[in-house]
Amino acid sequence: MSASKFAFCLIFVLSTDLVAQTNSVLQSGNWFKFSVSADGVVRINYDLLRTAGVNPDQIDPRNIRIFTGQPGMLPQANNKSRKIDLTEIAIQVVGEQDGRFNSNDAILFFAQGPDQYHYNIQKQIFEYENNLFTDKNFYFLTIGTEPGKRITTRQSIAGNYPVITTYQDMAYYETEKYSLLKSGRQWFGEQFDASLTATIRFEISDIAENSQVKLVSHVMAQSITPSSFTVAYNNNTILTQSINAVPNTRYGVKGNIKADTVILNSNTIGASTNLNQDIRYQFTKGSSGISVGYLDFFLLTLSRKLTMRNTQLVFRAPESIEVPVSTYEIANATAGLQVWDVTNADQVVQQEAALTSGKLNFSAPSETLRTFVVINPSQVSAPSFEGVVPNQNLRGTPAPELLIITHQSFISEAQRLAAHRQQHSGLTAGVVTVDKIYNEYAGGKQDFSAIRDFIRSYYLQSGSALKHVLLFGRGSYDYKNRVLNNSNFVPLYESRNSLSPLETYSSDDYYAFMEESEGDWFESPAQNHTLDLGVGRLPVKTIEEAKAVVDKLIEYDTQASGSWQNEILFVADDGDFNIHHSQADQLATYVEQTYPAMVTRRFFVDSYEQITKPSGQSSPAAAKALDLAVRKGSLIVNFTGHGSERVWMDERILDEVMVKDWKNKPRYPLFVTATCEFGRHDDPLQITSGELTLLQPKGGSIGLVTSARPVNSSTNFTLNRAFYEALFTKENNQYPDLGSTFQVTKNNSTSGIANRNFSLLADPSMKLALPQNEIVFDEITTAAGSSTLTGLSKIRVKGHIENSGMPVDNFNGNLILSLFDEPVTQATKGDENSPFSYSELSTVFYRGQASVTLGEFETSFVLTKNVPANSSVGTLTGYAYTNSTSASGFNNSAVGGLDDTAGSDNTPPVVKLFMGDTTFISGGIVGPSTRIVALLYDANGINITNFPEGKQIYFALDDGEPQVINDYYLADVNTDKSGVLIYPLDGLEKGNHTLTLTVSDTHNNTTIVSVPFVVTDGSRIEIEEFVNYPNPFEGLTTFEFTHTRPGEDLEVCVSIVDLAGNKILEQHYEVLASQYRVTLAEWDGRSASGSKLSRGIYVGKLSVRSLLDGSKNEQFTKLIVLN
Repeated sequence: MSASKFAFCLIFVLSTDLVAQTNSVLQSGNWFKFSVSADGVVRINYDLLRTAGVNPDQIDPRNIRIFTGQPGMLPQANNKSRKIDLTEIAIQVVGEQDGRFNSNDAILFFAQGPDQYHYNIQKQIFEYENNLFTDKNFYFLTIGTEPGKRITTRQSIAGNYPVITTYQDMAYYETEKYSLLKSGRQWFGEQFDASLTATIRFEISDIAENSQVKLVSHVMAQSITPSSFTVAYNNNTILTQSINAVPNTRYGVKGNIKADTVILNSNTIGASTNLNQDIRYQFTKGSSGISVGYLDFFLLTLSRKLTMRNTQLVFRAPESIEVPVSTYEIANATAGLQVWDVTNADQVVQQEAALTSGKLNFSAPSETLRTFVVINPSQVSAPSFEGVVPNQNLRGTPAPELLIITHQSFISEAQRLAAHRQQHSGLTAGVVTVDKIYNEYAGGKQDFSAIRDFIRSYYLQSGSALKHVLLFGRGSYDYKNRVLNNSNFVPLYESRNSLSPLETYSSDDYYAFMEESEGDWFESPAQNHTLDLGVGRLPVKTIEEAKAVVDKLIEYDTQASGSWQNEILFVADDGDFNIHHSQADQLATYVEQTYPAMVTRRFFVDSYEQITKPSGQSSPAAAKALDLAVRKGSLIVNFTGHGSERVWMDERILDEVMVKDWKNKPRYPLFVTATCEFGRHDDPLQITSGELTLLQPKGGSIGLVTSARPVNSSTNFTLNRAFYEALFTKENNQYPDLGSTFQVTKNNSTSGIANRNFSLLADPSMKLALPQNEIVFDEITTAAGSSTLTGLSKIRVKGHIENSGMPVDNFNGNLILSLFDEPVTQATKGDENSPFSYSELSTVFYRGQASVTLGEFETSFVLTKNVPANSSVGTLTGYAYTNSTSASGFNNSAVGGLDDTAGSDNTPPVVKLFMGDTTFISGGIVGPSTRIVALLYDANGINITNFPEGKQIYFALDDGEPQVINDYYLADVNTDKSGVLIYPLDGLEKGNHTLTLTVSDTHNNTTIVSVPFVVTDGSRIEIEEFVNYPNPFEGLTTFEFTHTRPGEDLEVCVSIVDLAGNKILEQHYEVLASQYRVTLAEWDGRSASGSKLSRGIYVGKLSVRSLLDGSKNEQFTKLIVLN
């Protein structure tokens, strides 16, 4: 809370059955939402109804009804009682008897604030629960078709009974300003650093003489040496709170809390004689180092005289419960006051009372502690009008298979994704906004348990289909918008612990705890729950981000294909006695043994040169290699090692700059990151690099399994291993979707709170592009029929596609084949620890394509002469794909020796070299980022092996070192003679350059070609040339231009003006995935009105804008019309 507040206890009755009610009261009628911030009676008058959009002159006030939800926060435990819908409360409508709502009429009702508290009779002290989520509570007004619930009247009990003239009151103070770790639920108030003293003043009169005043004080200090707080009440020192030091370590607890209760005498501290009650906190810093104190909260319980003050008085008197009936006497009373018994806030009762000599008296039952409010009905304040509530009925809606929960800001994109899942994946999908959930399940208040209760009500439906929940929107550790530019669209679960980096967390697991015994999810001792649903989140915060992510998900399902989907990249950090290398190697080995058709790549940073600087080590070579690997594509990129919100490893081989530059569309991998905080997604003041991979519109990832807080290596590995075990386990002959995979992963890796930080930042209903069919190789031989594949021999490969042993004869698509040598044992450099040895398939003899028709394929290729002299066990892998499905397979074959019957070949390959794309002209211009594109041809095929030296495919820029790019060549479909090489080039310096490409064929004949080009600074799109042909022309002409942003989507406008400046015509085009040279549609030489242009000279203006970054440019050309 941002200011002090007074609060008073209530009793409520709840229902336990989430599915007992099948429809919501909000399903029909007109509904108007009001809010309050504190407990008390409020008044809605004629004018406020008009403000809300109600015409008071046209309603029957007797039919006015007001509803509300459960007070305070919902319970976390599934088995605890709660209201299952909005419930009607008793109200008073002044002047309703005539059936008209006149200008002097009003609606009065007792409203509860957002917080909860109660008086602990045993401890004789108030206990307070600050609402984590909101500073408002809500009430819903509707005009029904029958009379509403009204406050009834109770007579005063006749007789003489003990007289109550004092009551127990409370003052609660808490400001929420600081979240030390930006994690967890606990916020702290006043900071004691530059200033070491703070005084909080309450205006509290009529404190009873010689009564007890009880102070509960919670303070916190972040101090590496012992510190303390001294507390004074009205300048009387009453308490010293000593606080232990925190460890001066990275992951040690960052603050210690001290909680104390002190009992005081009101006279001793001057409380009875002062109107103002001053509570002063004085912080004494530790002796050295960091030492900062914070006030958490304090709570006063005190006895006050039962005297009417202001416009209303709320009271309860614990001493009254000692007798069955008590008489209450309120001093300073005036005519017109009413007394309400609000013990049951839903069923308020008006208590009859008598005014005698300025005192209001009544007698009432007092076996249980009751709460009363005394009001002046004409002077109480009004609630705030929040808005009109459209009809809704979540309870009456059957559960879909995929439930998408989103914010109203993203509803259109959430619905677009739901439609895609229905059409493409065959799932029933539903979209619901958080506001509707809050209205129906939490009385309009934000509460993460409302979301869980809503999900659970769907889960508990008879025959429920619910399988996955997608949270479509970013969450925040700040539920109450205290942080600038907060992004709390769909809240996530924040831990109770807010001070220990290794024990605080955020999680979406909470929304999948459906069992009756689950929900509390305590942290100490750790309480393990299991997920009953797949839960994922898309942490978008703008509609543009939402559209970009949905575009990627649709594209992944409908357009993405290629052998990259049959590869997993395992990236590992160095140091720490090679534990990261070892864990990544174990994971890769597990995949190789479980799914041998999958190609694994080990990317160990210790295999690359590292540079030592005063700021630490870096590895530009590793960073570049990782960048290229992501652009080239992998089904999964798995990282093991040290990381942060922004970077991987101390060497910073991945950072946000790299991520923002990725344009690997549509080769989007799933990132699995067993590292600290890379995927944090609840800090409004930063977007992590993990989030950026998902939000990038033209590249990055399709999703992440990632951590949001610091984690440790051993539990990371346990979860990482569980992920692959779940991913490769088929059910009903199908690989699981991401949600099911993550659900099983979490359930099989529970370890206290250690794995709670891991989240699925992805659509849980999507499936990774794992092949669902198998490739069977029926024949792999040389032309002579030998099963040993010899160099320079013609290799014949024949096979088919099947599923569970049955041929798939409707499979029509392409097949990508790769022939590897046996695994090669390698070792890292041993920069920080001893070299780490591992083995993997790293030598490729051939990579090509074949067509698959009716589920069968046959192809051939010449095997390079660069094979081992002695036979080794090679591996042939295949990946086949159509528009809707895919297949994979492998086969081991002997490879080695040479074919003595092979003919000679002294003809080098033919190489056509371009920059950007094949429309490039030698000497043309490019931006700082472009591509090498080469069309290669040789009668016996191209050599792509790693040896011998000088016979690989490599390039050199100007006089730079040669770089091998064998992996970027792919032979064309059904031939080994021709193919395409595409390699990305980034960071080119402005100016003139020459690129030289060296290519050899399978007989080791070599061709060297070069191409000159000019690099611009890339700050904006450059138009190199704008022409029309023919020119001069009569009839038809065609416009064409060249530019520096090939591959980008462009918005193009061509306008024609005469020499007087009059606009003749304007034509607009959208050019998707543009080439270097763009040819536009023909123009017939006519004006916008259709008339033929007169003979003469005209000016053509070309305007081009990149749809990627908005960069624009324009150029002019002269047209000669001969009409």
